[in-house]
Amino acid sequence: MKGGIEVSDLVLRLFVDLTSIGLLALLIGQRRPRRGLFVVFTAFNVVLFSVLTVITERHIGPAVGFGLFALLSIVRLRSEPFSNQELSYFFSALGLALINGIRIQDRWVSVVLDAVILLTLFLVDHPAIHQRTSRTRVTLDHVLTEPRALHAELERRLGVRVVEVTVIEVDYVRESMRVMVRSVQPGGTAEPAGDMGDFDAEDRR
Repeated sequence: MKGGIEVSDLVLRLFVDLTSIGLLALLIGQRRPRRGLFVVFTAFNVVLFSVLTVITERHIGPAVGFGLFALLSIVRLRSEPFSNQELSYFFSALGLALINGIRIQDRWVSVVLDAVILLTLFLVDHPAIHQRTSRTRVTLDHVLTEPRALHAELERRLGVRVVEVTVIEVDYVRESMRVMVRSVQPGGTAEPAGDMGDFDAEDRR
């Protein structure tokens, strides 16, 4: 029927999208094994694909598109926070749905763009390129003003290699300080996301 949904084209686009999100899920499982990410990203991708299919076929006005982005903002504010790396996977899932959800004449263009997104993620998030790190809030029961001494003390207490230290608060009255520590994780350990760990360091010397 003229102007209706072409079933063969829809099935082909859906197959390409599911294949792409499946490969993305494999990357998430290997690089970011955080519980729930696979479900969230896959469901978002499929839902957005379905919505775009209806919008493009029924010629719904641009206001619906703006409403979708407003909804995304609400979900982002009300949901558990993602790390910067996890956000890159989230936007990739969004991009895959946009590319495959909109009907274009040259289907090979969508396949190439899907491959570009997946290959880019595979390369830029490869463990060989960068070391995985974790962040921990540490409370010390004494004040150290010398950066090198603070760095060495944190490595001694935490038993890890510290790559960055940020002082959050210094209390000279109570002789304590709170710092944010970024440390290197052992090989094979996934980078955590969401809430950071807390560590109270008492002087046991």
